[in-house]
Amino acid sequence: MKLKILGSGSIFSKDNSASCLIDNKILIDVPNGTCKTLKRIEIEPSNISNILITHFHGDHYFDIPFVLLNKISNSNESINIYCDTSGKNKIYNLTKLAFPNKVDKINQYFKYNTNGKFNIGNYTIKKVKLDHEEGIEANGYIFIQKDTKIGFTGDTGICQGVKIMAEECNYLICDCNSLKGKKSHIGVDDIIGIAKEYQNCTFYTTHMQTGVREKILSLNIKNLIPLYDYDEFLI
Repeated sequence: MKLKILGSGSIFSKDNSASCLIDNKILIDVPNGTCKTLKRIEIEPSNISNILITHFHGDHYFDIPFVLLNKISNSNESINIYCDTSGKNKIYNLTKLAFPNKVDKINQYFKYNTNGKFNIGNYTIKKVKLDHEEGIEANGYIFIQKDTKIGFTGDTGICQGVKIMAEECNYLICDCNSLKGKKSHIGVDDIIGIAKEYQNCTFYTTHMQTGVREKILSLNIKNLIPLYDYDEFLI
Protein backbone atom coordinates (compact mmCIF):
# COMPACT_ATOMS: atom_id res chain seq x y z
CA MET A 1 0.00 0.00 0.00
CA LYS A 2 1.24 3.44 -0.94
CA LEU A 3 -0.22 5.84 1.62
CA LYS A 4 -0.28 9.62 1.36
CA ILE A 5 -1.62 11.82 4.13
CA LEU A 6 -3.56 14.63 2.50
CA GLY A 7 -4.49 16.12 5.84
CA SER A 8 -3.76 15.45 9.51
CA GLY A 9 -5.66 18.22 11.24
CA SER A 10 -9.01 18.93 12.82
CA ILE A 11 -11.25 21.57 11.28
CA PHE A 12 -9.89 24.32 13.53
CA SER A 13 -6.18 23.59 13.14
CA LYS A 14 -3.84 25.11 10.55
CA ASP A 15 -3.26 21.65 9.04
CA ASN A 16 -5.41 20.27 6.22
CA SER A 17 -8.55 18.46 7.29
CA ALA A 18 -7.95 14.75 7.85
CA SER A 19 -7.88 12.61 4.72
CA CYS A 20 -5.80 9.77 3.27
CA LEU A 21 -4.97 8.71 -0.29
CA ILE A 22 -4.16 5.07 -1.07
CA ASP A 23 -2.28 4.04 -4.22
CA ASN A 24 -3.07 7.45 -5.77
CA LYS A 25 -6.67 6.39 -6.48
CA ILE A 26 -8.54 5.53 -3.27
CA LEU A 27 -9.68 8.37 -1.00
CA ILE A 28 -10.65 7.97 2.62
CA ASP A 29 -12.82 11.01 3.37
CA VAL A 30 -13.15 14.05 1.12
CA PRO A 31 -12.97 17.11 3.38
CA ASN A 32 -12.86 20.77 2.46
CA GLY A 33 -9.91 21.50 0.15
CA THR A 34 -9.32 17.95 -1.09
CA CYS A 35 -9.32 18.82 -4.80
CA LYS A 36 -6.80 21.63 -4.27
CA THR A 37 -4.63 19.36 -2.12
CA LEU A 38 -4.57 16.68 -4.82
CA LYS A 39 -3.56 19.28 -7.38
CA ARG A 40 -0.72 20.48 -5.14
CA ILE A 41 0.78 17.00 -5.03
CA GLU A 42 0.28 16.66 -8.80
CA ILE A 43 -2.48 14.06 -8.71
CA GLU A 44 -5.51 14.73 -10.88
CA PRO A 45 -8.77 14.36 -8.94
CA SER A 46 -10.16 12.51 -11.97
CA ASN A 47 -7.76 9.63 -11.14
CA ILE A 48 -9.83 8.82 -8.05
CA SER A 49 -11.81 5.63 -8.58
CA ASN A 50 -13.01 4.82 -5.04
CA ILE A 51 -14.11 6.98 -2.12
CA LEU A 52 -14.68 5.71 1.42
CA ILE A 53 -16.50 8.03 3.81
CA THR A 54 -16.19 7.43 7.55
CA HIS A 55 -19.12 9.66 8.51
CA PHE A 56 -21.14 12.60 7.29
CA HIS A 57 -19.74 15.65 9.04
CA GLY A 58 -18.77 18.50 6.73
CA ASP A 59 -15.03 18.25 7.35
CA HIS A 60 -15.14 14.69 6.00
CA TYR A 61 -17.16 15.03 2.80
CA PHE A 62 -17.83 18.64 1.77
CA ASP A 63 -15.40 18.57 -1.18
CA ILE A 64 -17.09 15.59 -2.80
CA PRO A 65 -19.12 17.65 -5.35
CA PHE A 66 -15.85 19.03 -6.73
CA VAL A 67 -14.25 15.58 -6.97
CA LEU A 68 -17.34 14.25 -8.72
CA LEU A 69 -17.59 17.15 -11.17
CA ASN A 70 -13.89 16.82 -11.95
CA LYS A 71 -14.37 13.10 -12.61
CA ILE A 72 -17.16 13.47 -15.14
CA SER A 73 -15.36 16.36 -16.81
CA ASN A 74 -12.24 14.30 -17.46
CA SER A 75 -13.25 10.63 -17.50
CA ASN A 76 -16.04 8.29 -18.57
CA GLU A 77 -15.32 5.89 -15.71
CA SER A 78 -17.53 5.69 -12.65
CA ILE A 79 -16.51 6.21 -9.02
CA ASN A 80 -17.47 3.75 -6.30
CA ILE A 81 -18.58 5.45 -3.09
CA TYR A 82 -18.57 3.41 0.14
CA CYS A 83 -20.55 4.89 3.01
CA ASP A 84 -23.53 4.35 5.31
CA THR A 85 -27.12 4.08 4.10
CA SER A 86 -27.77 7.83 4.49
CA GLY A 87 -24.91 8.69 2.15
CA LYS A 88 -26.59 8.61 -1.23
CA ASN A 89 -29.16 11.25 -0.31
CA LYS A 90 -26.66 13.42 1.54
CA ILE A 91 -24.18 13.41 -1.33
CA TYR A 92 -26.96 14.06 -3.86
CA ASN A 93 -28.32 17.00 -1.86
CA LEU A 94 -24.88 18.52 -1.34
CA THR A 95 -24.05 18.15 -5.02
CA LYS A 96 -27.40 19.69 -5.97
CA LEU A 97 -26.62 22.66 -3.74
CA ALA A 98 -23.19 23.06 -5.35
CA PHE A 99 -24.14 22.39 -8.99
CA PRO A 100 -27.95 22.34 -9.41
CA ASN A 101 -27.83 22.16 -13.20
CA LYS A 102 -25.42 19.25 -13.27
CA VAL A 103 -26.43 17.11 -10.32
CA ASP A 104 -28.41 14.51 -12.30
CA LYS A 105 -25.62 14.05 -14.82
CA ILE A 106 -23.08 13.75 -12.02
CA ASN A 107 -25.19 11.34 -10.02
CA GLN A 108 -25.57 8.76 -12.80
CA TYR A 109 -21.81 8.17 -12.94
CA PHE A 110 -21.48 7.01 -9.34
CA LYS A 111 -22.12 3.68 -7.66
CA TYR A 112 -22.94 3.51 -3.96
CA ASN A 113 -21.97 0.59 -1.73
CA THR A 114 -23.12 0.24 1.88
CA ASN A 115 -21.91 -3.33 2.45
CA GLY A 116 -20.01 -4.31 5.57
CA LYS A 117 -17.32 -6.08 3.54
CA PHE A 118 -16.14 -5.48 -0.02
CA ASN A 119 -13.12 -5.64 -2.32
CA ILE A 120 -11.16 -2.91 -4.08
CA GLY A 121 -8.43 -4.34 -6.29
CA ASN A 122 -6.23 -6.58 -4.15
CA TYR A 123 -7.68 -5.29 -0.89
CA THR A 124 -10.43 -6.90 1.11
CA ILE A 125 -12.03 -4.16 3.20
CA LYS A 126 -14.09 -4.55 6.34
CA LYS A 127 -16.27 -1.84 7.83
CA VAL A 128 -16.17 -1.44 11.64
CA LYS A 129 -18.87 0.40 13.60
CA LEU A 130 -17.50 3.17 15.84
CA ASP A 131 -18.90 5.74 18.27
CA HIS A 132 -18.81 9.43 17.44
CA GLU A 133 -21.62 11.92 18.03
CA GLU A 134 -25.27 11.12 18.73
CA GLY A 135 -27.27 10.74 15.53
CA ILE A 136 -24.16 10.29 13.36
CA GLU A 137 -23.26 6.83 12.08
CA ALA A 138 -19.48 6.46 12.11
CA ASN A 139 -17.45 3.65 10.57
CA GLY A 140 -13.81 2.72 10.38
CA TYR A 141 -12.29 0.59 7.62
CA ILE A 142 -9.75 -2.22 7.78
CA PHE A 143 -7.79 -2.91 4.59
CA ILE A 144 -6.55 -6.49 4.36
CA GLN A 145 -3.79 -7.47 1.97
CA LYS A 146 -2.21 -10.89 2.51
CA ASP A 147 -1.05 -10.90 6.16
CA THR A 148 -1.14 -7.14 6.68
CA LYS A 149 -4.07 -5.13 8.03
CA ILE A 150 -4.21 -1.34 7.96
CA GLY A 151 -7.07 0.44 9.71
CA PHE A 152 -8.55 3.93 9.39
CA THR A 153 -10.83 5.05 12.21
CA GLY A 154 -12.12 8.43 11.09
CA ASP A 155 -13.56 10.36 14.05
CA THR A 156 -14.36 8.33 17.15
CA GLY A 157 -14.06 8.08 20.88
CA ILE A 158 -12.67 5.02 22.61
CA CYS A 159 -15.19 2.24 22.01
CA GLN A 160 -15.37 -1.46 21.28
CA GLY A 161 -14.83 -0.87 17.57
CA VAL A 162 -11.54 0.94 18.19
CA LYS A 163 -10.36 -1.94 20.37
CA ILE A 164 -11.31 -4.46 17.67
CA MET A 165 -9.31 -2.46 15.10
CA ALA A 166 -6.30 -2.13 17.42
CA GLU A 167 -6.37 -5.86 18.11
CA GLU A 168 -6.61 -6.84 14.44
CA CYS A 169 -4.47 -4.23 12.69
CA ASN A 170 -0.73 -3.99 12.20
CA TYR A 171 -1.16 -0.25 11.59
CA LEU A 172 -3.99 2.04 12.64
CA ILE A 173 -4.51 5.57 11.31
CA CYS A 174 -6.32 6.82 14.38
CA ASP A 175 -8.27 9.87 15.53
CA CYS A 176 -6.49 11.81 18.30
CA ASN A 177 -8.30 15.10 18.29
CA SER A 178 -7.38 16.67 21.60
CA LEU A 179 -5.23 16.44 24.70
CA LYS A 180 -8.11 15.05 26.75
CA GLY A 181 -10.48 12.51 25.25
CA LYS A 182 -14.26 12.58 25.25
CA LYS A 183 -17.07 10.39 23.99
CA SER A 184 -16.84 11.71 20.42
CA HIS A 185 -13.04 11.90 20.04
CA ILE A 186 -9.94 10.10 21.25
CA GLY A 187 -7.53 12.22 23.28
CA VAL A 188 -3.84 11.92 24.06
CA ASP A 189 -4.77 10.50 27.47
CA ASP A 190 -6.74 7.74 25.71
CA ILE A 191 -4.18 6.97 23.01
CA ILE A 192 -1.44 6.40 25.60
CA GLY A 193 -3.50 3.60 27.10
CA ILE A 194 -4.42 1.82 23.89
CA ALA A 195 -0.89 2.11 22.48
CA LYS A 196 0.42 0.38 25.59
CA GLU A 197 -2.33 -2.24 25.58
CA TYR A 198 -1.98 -3.13 21.88
CA GLN A 199 1.78 -3.06 21.37
CA ASN A 200 1.63 -5.16 18.18
CA CYS A 201 -0.19 -2.29 16.48
CA THR A 202 1.52 0.92 15.34
CA PHE A 203 -0.77 3.92 15.86
CA TYR A 204 -0.49 6.90 13.51
CA THR A 205 -2.48 9.84 14.87
CA THR A 206 -4.52 12.23 12.75
CA HIS A 207 -7.38 14.75 13.02
CA MET A 208 -5.24 16.60 15.57
CA GLN A 209 -5.93 19.97 17.14
CA THR A 210 -3.09 22.44 17.69
CA GLY A 211 -0.63 21.16 20.29
CA VAL A 212 -1.58 17.48 20.08
CA ARG A 213 1.27 16.47 17.75
CA GLU A 214 3.86 18.12 19.98
CA LYS A 215 2.47 16.38 23.06
CA ILE A 216 2.58 12.96 21.38
CA LEU A 217 6.15 13.52 20.22
CA SER A 218 7.18 14.39 23.78
CA LEU A 219 5.88 11.04 25.04
CA ASN A 220 8.38 9.06 22.96
CA ILE A 221 6.15 5.98 22.77
CA LYS A 222 7.60 3.65 20.14
CA ASN A 223 4.32 2.55 18.53
CA LEU A 224 2.65 5.98 18.65
CA ILE A 225 3.53 8.31 15.76
CA PRO A 226 1.82 11.61 14.89
CA LEU A 227 1.24 12.31 11.21
CA TYR A 228 1.97 15.43 9.20
CA ASP A 229 0.25 16.78 6.08
CA TYR A 230 1.82 15.23 2.95
CA ASP A 231 3.53 12.36 4.77
CA GLU A 232 4.04 9.47 2.35
CA PHE A 233 5.12 5.92 3.04
CA LEU A 234 4.79 2.33 1.91
CA ILE A 235 3.13 -0.32 4.08
